[in-house]
Formats: sequence, C-alpha cells, structure tokens
Amino acid sequence: MINLIKDRFQWLEVWSRFRTGDQDAFGEIYKEFIDRLFAYGCKITHDHELVKDCIQDIFVDLQRLNPNLHHAEYIEFYLLKSLKNAIIHRLTENKRSDKLSVDDMTVFDLKFNIEQDDFDQDSDRLRAEKLKSILQTLDPQKRELLFLKFSTGLNYVEIGQLLKMNPDTVKKQVYRTLDHLRNKYGSQLMELLMIRVKGREQ
Repeated sequence: MINLIKDRFQWLEVWSRFRTGDQDAFGEIYKEFIDRLFAYGCKITHDHELVKDCIQDIFVDLQRLNPNLHHAEYIEFYLLKSLKNAIIHRLTENKRSDKLSVDDMTVFDLKFNIEQDDFDQDSDRLRAEKLKSILQTLDPQKRELLFLKFSTGLNYVEIGQLLKMNPDTVKKQVYRTLDHLRNKYGSQLMELLMIRVKGREQ
C-alpha cells in the first residue's frame, strides 16, 4: 500500500502555492507522485523509456501551463489520466509509423508494491512470485482495476473516470474480482493481497 503523505484536501494548499509560483510546492508534487506515475506507466507499456519521456512531458507542461484544475485535491487523478493519455497517444503514433512492436502494446503487467521492495527473505520472494503469477491470470482491465484501487489514492469515482466506467460498476468489478481470487486461490492469497490495503476501503 502506498503511504499518502497528505490527504487530498491538504493538497489544496500545496496546489495553491504551486499556482503562485512556489517551486517548493512543485517539488512536493513531483516527489509525491513520480514513483507512482512510473509504476503505472510501466504497466501500460514495457517501453520504460517512453514512460519516462511522457512523465517528463507531463511535468514540463504542468509547470509551463499551470493548469487550473476544477478540483485541485484530485492532483493524482489529473496526473495519472494525463500520463495514460500521453502513453496511448505515443503508442498510437508509433503504431502508425510501424515503430510499435507487440511487446510495446498495452498489457498491464500488474505488479503491486508488495511484490517489489518489501520481500527480503527467500520465502517472501516465493510468495510474491506466486501472487504475481496468480494475478496474471486476470485480464488486463481487471489487473488495472486492482492496481488503481490498491496502489493509488483514487476513489471509485476517479477510477471510473479514468477507465470510462460507472463508479458502481468499478466497485462491483473490484469485489467480484477479489471474490474470484478468494474462491479460486484461497484465503492465503487474499491475506497477502490485503496486507497493504487494510483501511483503504472507501
């Protein structure tokens, strides 16, 4: 689970300072979301350099255009949506110019935070690999749903907007997917999955 330093309403103050030209506020936004953006982008495409380029463009535009967000507390949603649109646009352009390989296409190779840096013992690494292999049995949309639910601070409404789905549908899909995993793979998997998401339900 991610560790949100500020809640969304505290980001209103940060955003207000950013819009007055406060570079420290811009730095806070960058530091808070850069790793999350990269993790999300790398699940949309295997081309990590393309992801880095898109993230750089987003922050350059953010600083240059200083957008007037209707709800400034939704900074994470704005950044994730901008990144996804930028990557899809770049991939589409590459496809038109025949520069896109099969491996570059959107596959959403889901990997939760708990699979990456938090497993130092061999047994824990094996558990992480098992979790990864099980999650890969899901289709890309369901993997993306779970990633957005458990690895970002977005709520169901924002996830729905990002994926162009009704919020109620998002919530039902999350629960149905978790039920499917629980029924098929048992409670041990769910305990592993829920370690980092306890208390996140909205």
